[in-house]
Amino acid sequence: MSRRVEIDIIIRSGKAYIPTLYRDEKHRLYFSQEPVLVVDLAFESILEAIRKKIEEGNPPMEVPNVQEFLKRRDVPPVTKAAGFKSWRSFVKKARAYGISFLEDKIIVTMSGPSKGGWLVYDPKKTKEFPPNTPLEEVVRVIWEDLRSTPELWEEDAP
Repeated sequence: MSRRVEIDIIIRSGKAYIPTLYRDEKHRLYFSQEPVLVVDLAFESILEAIRKKIEEGNPPMEVPNVQEFLKRRDVPPVTKAAGFKSWRSFVKKARAYGISFLEDKIIVTMSGPSKGGWLVYDPKKTKEFPPNTPLEEVVRVIWEDLRSTPELWEEDAP
């Protein structure tokens, strides 16, 4: 892949939520925004959604004041897409996965259960792949992890 692309995937209640990650070049930060792709937990559905987000890339976004932006009390776009009113209630039964497509490698990060309202990536679960690894192989690692977590498949209304 010739350009860096970051993708976040939040899994909860039998659905995968994949927001658009906008990149602020000045601060080198990514911000989760709408639109959010929502797909059922099926390997092919998740794979196709990730392909769409790779094509989309990380659109530019200018954030003049990061501190002010982070203080906003807006409902996060993934939370809104799932029909929840608060991030904390949404993440109670969720997991986060990240895919970083870099020039020299692909990195997959995976969270454990929510801790205090946060999805924290578990460094022991981080996987690295060569940059030319087929996307199916990268997504399979995420698939195997989420398949081993029964609560991600349980329907749970907001």
